[in-house]
Amino acid sequence: MVKQFQDKTVLILGGTSGIGRTTALRFAQEGANVVIGGRDANNGNEVVRSIEAMDGNGLFVQTDVGGLRALQNAVDRTVGEFGGLNVAFNNAGLAGTGKKTADEAEEDWSEMINTKLNGVWRGMKCQIPAILDTGGGAIVNMAGNWGLIGFPTYAAYCAAAHGVMGLTKAAAMEYISDGIRINAVCPGAVDAPILDRMTGGDADIKNSFARQLPVGRLCSQEDIAEAVLWLASDAASYVNGVGLVLDGGGSP
Repeated sequence: MVKQFQDKTVLILGGTSGIGRTTALRFAQEGANVVIGGRDANNGNEVVRSIEAMDGNGLFVQTDVGGLRALQNAVDRTVGEFGGLNVAFNNAGLAGTGKKTADEAEEDWSEMINTKLNGVWRGMKCQIPAILDTGGGAIVNMAGNWGLIGFPTYAAYCAAAHGVMGLTKAAAMEYISDGIRINAVCPGAVDAPILDRMTGGDADIKNSFARQLPVGRLCSQEDIAEAVLWLASDAASYVNGVGLVLDGGGSP
């Protein structure tokens, strides 16, 4: 049986742990060459070893989404190693400070915007020409459902995530005629390392989030990985410019 991403090449930014790592392994299971971009070399190389253990092809490129040169290098290394780029998942982000708007330090605000929003733009700026060169493909951006709603004490995160949604929708309209579909995933509370950082690892807080949801549990990393793979696949060929909500039927 031919795997759905056989001979395709996928670049995942923010792929060294959590959601990115889980998604990288799922793409590898479906036959993709997977390039991991991130800052943590130890984690990134561990992901590559896990991919190779399943007879897949992986590459880690140390990458900080805060700089355009680093992202262009990640794309260039991807194309140089595997001959092209078909799919990108822009997943890098920050937990945020959990402070009210007027209490947020300007440097913390700027860091969130520069990483979560500007980082997605930098990624797409470098990825789109490479995907065009392969004849088309797909980009999936991580927005989160705070890109669709507000949440107290996380104004910077919400602002950046809303920006990712606006960027996704505009770029999707620009490049669909060239064969690139661009969408976003909008999960609510995810049982992943970033939520542990936001809650201080407090299980009671995480459980309180889960109890608020009709589905009765947090979103899993696997839930998101499956959504990303679907959006990147031919099965979603008519889906463009959407924020796919994964919130268990309610917020957060």
